[in-house]
Amino acid sequence: MTSDDTREARPTGSADEQAPAGSVARPPDDGTPTRVWLLAALVVATLELVRASGPLLDHAFASGVVTVGVTALATYAAAGLVAGALLVATRAPSGVPTGRTVIVGAAVLAVLRVVLQGLDGDARYGLGLVSVAWAVGVLVVAAAFVAGRASGPRQAALGVVVGCGLSAGLQVLLGSWDAVWRSSWVGWVVAVAVAVAPLAAVRVTSGGTGAGAPATNRPRRLWALGPVIAIAVMIGANPAFLASQAGIALGWAGLAVVLATGLGGWLLLRPDRWPGAVRVGAAVLVVAAVALAMLTSGGTALVAVVVLDAVLGVVLVGTLSVRRSAPPGTWRTAGAVAVAGLGVVLPLLGYMLDYDVPLPFDNAYVPVAAAVVVAVCGLHHRTPAPVAPLGSASGGAQGPAPDPAPDLRQPARVRAARLLLVPPVVLALVGLGPSTTSTHGRDVPARAAGDALTVVSWNLHYGVTPSGGVDLESAAATVEAAGADVVLLQEVERGWVLGGGADMATWLARRLGMTVEYAPAADRQFGNAVLARSGLTDVAVTVLPYGAGPQGRSALSATVTTAGGEAVRVTSVHLQHRAENTPTRLDQLATLLAAEPGTGPSVLGGDLNARPGWPEVELLTDAGWVSAVDEVGDADALTSPSDAPAERIDWVLGRHVGFASADVLTDVTTSDHLPLVVRVTLP
Repeated sequence: MTSDDTREARPTGSADEQAPAGSVARPPDDGTPTRVWLLAALVVATLELVRASGPLLDHAFASGVVTVGVTALATYAAAGLVAGALLVATRAPSGVPTGRTVIVGAAVLAVLRVVLQGLDGDARYGLGLVSVAWAVGVLVVAAAFVAGRASGPRQAALGVVVGCGLSAGLQVLLGSWDAVWRSSWVGWVVAVAVAVAPLAAVRVTSGGTGAGAPATNRPRRLWALGPVIAIAVMIGANPAFLASQAGIALGWAGLAVVLATGLGGWLLLRPDRWPGAVRVGAAVLVVAAVALAMLTSGGTALVAVVVLDAVLGVVLVGTLSVRRSAPPGTWRTAGAVAVAGLGVVLPLLGYMLDYDVPLPFDNAYVPVAAAVVVAVCGLHHRTPAPVAPLGSASGGAQGPAPDPAPDLRQPARVRAARLLLVPPVVLALVGLGPSTTSTHGRDVPARAAGDALTVVSWNLHYGVTPSGGVDLESAAATVEAAGADVVLLQEVERGWVLGGGADMATWLARRLGMTVEYAPAADRQFGNAVLARSGLTDVAVTVLPYGAGPQGRSALSATVTTAGGEAVRVTSVHLQHRAENTPTRLDQLATLLAAEPGTGPSVLGGDLNARPGWPEVELLTDAGWVSAVDEVGDADALTSPSDAPAERIDWVLGRHVGFASADVLTDVTTSDHLPLVVRVTLP
């Protein structure tokens, strides 16, 4: 048995691989760079909008989990309607997209993306969901256009791999905070570049040979591109995920992703014919890599992501094989695209909803299941059809077999498409410096500026505003205006798609010039952080009892030294959130107090999910902790939700310290919680 790739690597007489008699032979990669760029640029735009859909869908949580689920499924399934509309509008024959189909879709996407950049609130919510459906639909249609020809599966796989590298490089350059959320000139420049980049491949509309050569088939497993996109946005093209999972700087994580995708692209450029053992090995590696990336940390996770990015393209070639074309029909193609859209959102939705409605198994196995689907789809092996002899039903009189078509394959080192591996590396290298700035105290003084400390405690709701945006600049400006010496943060995300995929800890530390320590909670991409303008020492993470769930919780403690040499212990904590979880919260506080008894000057800040007079607060006050707001602030001040405060569940408490002031900033809606600003003094 030989793989589909074997047949695809041989000249087959197609217009863009083999010249007709009497004409000048075209190189085997004629038109390939244009088609690869088209798909890569659409991958960048699609991954950005898939990440953006997380904060937008979070906006629907106010109406309940069911509403979020239905909205998400409807949005991504609508990609099928997009595909159907494009095929009908461009009169694509038998549901096989043409270059015109793809470019028309890309042009509409460009308009949607640019308009989206200038919107906010409900308008951004509605158009944002339309944009992500459109992007997924156009991307999958483009994959069908590129793959539906001789050697097309390799070209399509190369486009996806290059696009993942470009996306990761761009994220490193932006510090992981996507342009879609930025109102600055940087956001607009990147938005326009991402929007118009696919249109540079307008040559695919020319028809004939070269870049515009029409596709003649449609992959049978086109729908499997959905889980591939899900794996890319969660793991493979997510530098923030790798940084938090492996415990390395964001810049180095992004560079590792870019280099790994470059290796994967180089494998696809080489003219080697892969035996079945290679295809099987790659499929096994994809599943193992996703499992290790999700279930391990440190160096193992780093190697796993690198392997995933290097071999995913090999599996994708088999997935997009056109050895046997899918049945014709416009709405068959639209149906496959709708299933692909669901294949994107179901892994993301299943993984994230576990933190509100726990699954009966570890949610890390959700992306592993997606990887199994991709791997199985890539294990498609068929013996190439024999060449019909002359004199057969299609060949006239019996005669000698025709001479084989000349092998025009070129080595990777001279193929023009290899140049597309360069831009991702350039982006990652340019962004490497800012994204690897020290976060462990080398760039800040060892001691605080004075003997009193201004402490900000804030639940950042993984960076998502009540209107469904991600405004990290506003969060940084609030901390900066408060003159904070120490910042105690909860719900800090580092690669969560629900929060837009940003590495909040790294971005805020870089923006504020602070040192930062981070502690995982629900997973390694969601937890607590402590930032300071001076060094942080004796860092400790306390894992809190899970109890009634549904999320894992932790507390992060560190020591700040004042100008006079006094050591102050500071702790950021987030307790279980359901009102009926008082027993769990009491157990969590007992565990924390045992680990951090607060025998010296100590400050405890965080979202306790407990109101004044509740047993949780009494437990702390009985242990000698004093509430700053009750001591010197407005005890009637409410902290959540920020756009219509109804309860007071955020606290700053101290032992062996005094308080000069304690304020709730009531005019800040960057998160669904209001920040507390407390001036801490020492006796």
